[in-house]
Amino acid sequence: MTNRQRFFINGFLLSIVAISIRSVTLGFNVYIVDNIGEEGVGLFTLVMTVYGFAITFATSGISLTVTKLVSAAIGEGKSTDVLRIMKNSIFYSLLFSVLSCLVLFTFAPQISSRILSDLRCVRPLRILSLSLVPIGLSAVLTGYFVGVKRVAKNAVLQVAGQIFKIVITVGLFTRFNSFGVEASIIALTVSICVTEFAVLFIALFEYVIDKRRYKNGTAVPSYLKAVCNMAFPIALSTYIRSMLLTLEHVIIPKRLTDGGLSHSDALARYGVLHGMALPMLLYPMSPISSFSGLLVPEFSESVAQNNKQRNSKIASETINTTLKYALSVSAFMTLFAEELGYVMYSSYEAGRYIAVLAPIIPIMYLDHVTDSILKGIGEHVYSMWVNISDSLISVVLLWVLLPKMGIFGYAVVIIVMEGYNFILSAGRLYSKIPFRIDVINSIILPLISCVAAVELSSLLFLNQGASAHGSVLLVKIVFSACAFIFFTEIQKLLISKLMKKKSAKH
Repeated sequence: MTNRQRFFINGFLLSIVAISIRSVTLGFNVYIVDNIGEEGVGLFTLVMTVYGFAITFATSGISLTVTKLVSAAIGEGKSTDVLRIMKNSIFYSLLFSVLSCLVLFTFAPQISSRILSDLRCVRPLRILSLSLVPIGLSAVLTGYFVGVKRVAKNAVLQVAGQIFKIVITVGLFTRFNSFGVEASIIALTVSICVTEFAVLFIALFEYVIDKRRYKNGTAVPSYLKAVCNMAFPIALSTYIRSMLLTLEHVIIPKRLTDGGLSHSDALARYGVLHGMALPMLLYPMSPISSFSGLLVPEFSESVAQNNKQRNSKIASETINTTLKYALSVSAFMTLFAEELGYVMYSSYEAGRYIAVLAPIIPIMYLDHVTDSILKGIGEHVYSMWVNISDSLISVVLLWVLLPKMGIFGYAVVIIVMEGYNFILSAGRLYSKIPFRIDVINSIILPLISCVAAVELSSLLFLNQGASAHGSVLLVKIVFSACAFIFFTEIQKLLISKLMKKKSAKH
C-alpha cells in the first residue's frame, strides 16, 4: 500500500468517525440545551473556558511533540528510539498534569468569585481538575498513535469517549436536573471526568499492545531534552494563547452587562452564539479536521527527507480541496441558517447568527488546514504567535465593541480576526511551500454549482417556512446536496468536452 493510499484510507476512516461523533455530539448538545437552558449553556461555557486553559497547562504541547518526534524517528529509520521518546514524554506529561490538577483544585473558589463572578462554578471546576492527569497522559498516547499512523486506535478512543460521556450524562441528568442549573453543570462535569479516566485506560491498553513492534535500542540517548526543547516553545506560546482566549470569553458576559444587560441575559446571549451557532458552523468541518490532523506526520516525514516537490503538491491539493468543500458548506449554511436554528434549538436568534457567520466558513476551514501544514513543516511557533496576536487584538476589540453593539459585536470580532489569522498563516506557508490555487475549479465552478443548487431548492420549497418539521429540513438539505453534485458533474462533462475539442484542433 502506497503512502497516498494509506493517507486517504486513514483520513476516510477518521472522517467517518468524526462525522458520526460530531453528529451525536450535536444532538447531545441539543439535549443539554433543552435541559439547562440558554443561561446554563452560557455558564457551562464559562466553566469550560477555564478548564480549557487548565488542559493547555496539563498537556503543555506534548501531543504535537510526540507526533513530530515519533514520525521523524520513523522517517529517519530510527524506530528503536520510539519507546525512549514515549517514556520521557510520559514523565514530562505527569509533571505538568499533576501540577495543573493541584492548582485548579486549590484556586477554584478564587477563580469563580474574582474571574467568573459566579460561585456556582466552584464545584464544577474542582471536579474537572481531577480529570487533568488522565488528559495529560492521553495526549501523549494520542500523539503516538498519530505519529505511527495507527489512526484506528484514536478512532476507538473518540467513539468510546463519546459513548461513555453520553451514557453517564443522561443517567446523571435524570437524577439531578430538577435541582437547578448548578446541579446540571455538576452532572456534566462529573461525566467529563469519568469519561477521561475511561479513555485513558483504553488508550493504555491499546498502547501496551502496539508498542511490542518497537524494541529499545542498546545505546539510545535520553530524549527528555529533545522533548523539552520542542514542547516548551509550543507550551509557552500555548499558555499565552489559552490565557488570552480564557480572558476573551470571560469578558464577554461582563462587557455585555456593562452595555445594560442583566447577568442572566448576558450569559444567555453568549450561550446562543458560542454554544449554539458556532457548533453548527464547525460541524461540517469534521472531514477537514480528520485529514488535516494526518498532515502533520506526512509533512514531518517529507521535511526529514527534504522532499520539497512533494510538499508543494500536497499543500496545493489540500488547499484546493478544502476551498471547494468550504465554499459549498458556506452556501448551504447561509440558505438553511434560520431553519437550522429553529429545528435544532427552537431559536431564531441562533439561526440569525449562523447566517451572519456562514460567509467566513471558507476562511475558517482554510486557516485550520494551513495551521496543520505549518505545524508539520516546523512552523508551529510562528503559527502560535499569530494565534496569540489574534487573541490579544480580539480582547481589545471585544472590550470596545460589546457595550456598544451587544453580542453582535462578538460576531464582528470573529469575522475580522478569522480573516486576519488566515492572511498571516497563508502568507507564511506560501513563503515556505509555494502552493497554487486553481481559481476556476476551486472557486468559480463550485460557486456556480452552489448558486444553482440553492436557487433550485428555493424554487421547489418556496412555501416551506423556517418553522417546518425537521424531516422537511433534512429533505431540503439532501436535495440541495444532490443538486450540487449534479451541477458539478455537468460542469466536469462540459469542461472535458471543451478540452477534447481543443486537443482535436491542435
